[in-house]
Amino acid sequence: MLGTIWITFAVVLGGIHLLITASVHYAMRFAAHCHPLKLQLDELPEEVAILFRPRVPELASLGFECTGFYDCGSLTNETHSYLAHFCNPTTNDTASVTALTTPATCASYLEFSTNFENGTVLDTNTNAALPLTPSNPEHRVFRFPKLHTAKNLYRIHRELIEKYAAGTWPQAEAHDQGIEGYVRMIENYGPRHERIGYMKLAEDGESYQFTWKGAFSMTWHAFWPNAILRKLRQRHMMRSELQSLEIRGVAALQKA
Repeated sequence: MLGTIWITFAVVLGGIHLLITASVHYAMRFAAHCHPLKLQLDELPEEVAILFRPRVPELASLGFECTGFYDCGSLTNETHSYLAHFCNPTTNDTASVTALTTPATCASYLEFSTNFENGTVLDTNTNAALPLTPSNPEHRVFRFPKLHTAKNLYRIHRELIEKYAAGTWPQAEAHDQGIEGYVRMIENYGPRHERIGYMKLAEDGESYQFTWKGAFSMTWHAFWPNAILRKLRQRHMMRSELQSLEIRGVAALQKA
């Protein structure tokens, strides 16, 4: 009896997995191009402006200048993306607040990013959503969703740079072209996944869709219990990073 229940459960779970995989393969799309439209803060939807407005003085206190607010359009199914972009001319770091709206919700996260002359990128953000596809080995991302203040997150970002990119010179982007780095990242997403067999250019030529390989892998990573296990692993890794930074800080003080 118990064996029959487990077999039935496995069949149902497998069937749901296959249905979701097919849905991802046939329906999900990622925009091949990004054409940000620069807007004034009061021209943004109010739910987005509410998220962006307090970050402007908060980031200004850390040396970041606001380069603009952008409507980035629909980059994935049933979503709309907005971006507030900032740059720090002293450190060559950039900061951004990304807002993603759906018919049901509006969520945002803060991110600090530094590009280096050797082509690597180091990001530190408050985004709790984990990627469901292979990450870019040249783009290292640290996620701390519980660090809500820009001051604390930026301190961690600078400490991570010291740990992983000491001696590497950060590359600056022109004040009025900072958004171009974001556009390059978005428009490289589809081609990069096409090279590893996870995506292909859709027939419309304006979007990318998942291959069966990519759809299966994405569904597998998002499915129970993998999603929970991945979050626990990520939480442990980030906790270990913070502990290592504390140890480095104590060691530095002892040497001083």
